[in-house]
Amino acid sequence: MCGSTTHTAGARGARRPPSPSGDEGYLRPMDLRRHAIELLATPQGETRFGSSYLPAQIVARSGCRPHEAHAALWGLLGEGIAYLDPGQQGPDNWNWRLTEVGLLAASGGTWEPRDPDGFLRRLRMQAPDVDPAALVYLDESLRAFGAQCYLSSSVMLGVAAEQVFMGLARAVVTAAGARATKLGKALDNPRSSQNTRFDELRKVLESDRESLPQGLADPLTLDAVTDLLRVTRNDAGHPSGVQIDEDTARTHLAVAGGYLAKMTELRNHFETIALQAAAASSAAPRSGP
Repeated sequence: MCGSTTHTAGARGARRPPSPSGDEGYLRPMDLRRHAIELLATPQGETRFGSSYLPAQIVARSGCRPHEAHAALWGLLGEGIAYLDPGQQGPDNWNWRLTEVGLLAASGGTWEPRDPDGFLRRLRMQAPDVDPAALVYLDESLRAFGAQCYLSSSVMLGVAAEQVFMGLARAVVTAAGARATKLGKALDNPRSSQNTRFDELRKVLESDRESLPQGLADPLTLDAVTDLLRVTRNDAGHPSGVQIDEDTARTHLAVAGGYLAKMTELRNHFETIALQAAAASSAAPRSGP
């Protein structure tokens, strides 16, 4: 029975994940949304509107309730991911289709902000260790974009980027020791601007450029991250009257995915250096009585 914790063979053994309150009948909207997109992208798949057609396929695949399948499809329409093609007689025979944005979302090959679950999944694949707190704000940024709240989207993105940057900077301080003293002081001083902190981080990275993994020491990437933080945290994050339009917010999110992944990889690099140094220090013979 749909909605229970066990399903028929048509449900492919699906089991609905527990909700935050412990309800095992809970299915996350993003999971259901992904099922709907994948079915719409299936070649020669059943896409007709009627309850016994595409909605029934979503129910069988996800283990959701029928009304949840319909809600997911209408949600995709509202997001510009799908549309109804009334090419056949009778509403039941109308077909759900993916828009161009929907096709991109189904391919998973771009940082598409109107596909928040695909966006976050791609980031987790590229950077499995990305800061969990940053993901919370990034998710909020993507949802704000979908609600056409572009200023809010940029502000939340700025918080996510700052969180990842701070994690990287702290890792550099631990690994670089005395060479990163000024950076450490800038991080500890609440009056230090992010520009000051970034400048100090850049100095340490410049001295380590030859030893950094390929692609992680690109100054253009660092400049882009600096600009992203400036626009989203300083300009948009303060009551200056700045306006953020859809194209600007989309650009911020499109470039942020790759930058957040790179900063996370760079943080991991310096954390590894710090761990190796600590292990070598503990293994070294000690002199004296």
